[in-house]
Amino acid sequence: MIRSGQYPAALAALAFLVCPSPAAGQSTEEIQSALFAIEARSHEQWLDGNLEALDELMAEEFHFVVMNGAVETKAKVVAMPYRKEGALRVESLRVEPETFALRGNVAIVISVLHLDATVRGQRLAPRMRILSIFTEDEGPIGWKLTARSITPILAPPG
Repeated sequence: MIRSGQYPAALAALAFLVCPSPAAGQSTEEIQSALFAIEARSHEQWLDGNLEALDELMAEEFHFVVMNGAVETKAKVVAMPYRKEGALRVESLRVEPETFALRGNVAIVISVLHLDATVRGQRLAPRMRILSIFTEDEGPIGWKLTARSITPILAPPG
């Protein structure tokens, strides 16, 4: 059984399936364009160490499934331990929006992150797929990043 706050990504996905109404006052194309821009900007804000902007973007119940399968909370992501330790080195980063879906007040954005970076000397995969779940919010941005998952895009075997 899924309880509120226990699995926010699962709850957002469930809401995606059952909420029939579109986000109020905006066309799907307007919402898609805004969220694609927010998605790209969020990665730049993280790299720049813009904690205030990240804090404003993320929902309090934000959870992030990182490449090794660990789940991090908003507090840990905003604390940026890799950046503060100097363990993360990023030469370049580009976000390429790929897919968008909207159901009621829940939006899913899938992007490809093109990256030249290392963490503690280990080179990260040059391309990663990012799944971001946004929920509509009455705040200044209009949306909150509720969950995110990142997966390396590996070369096919053989």
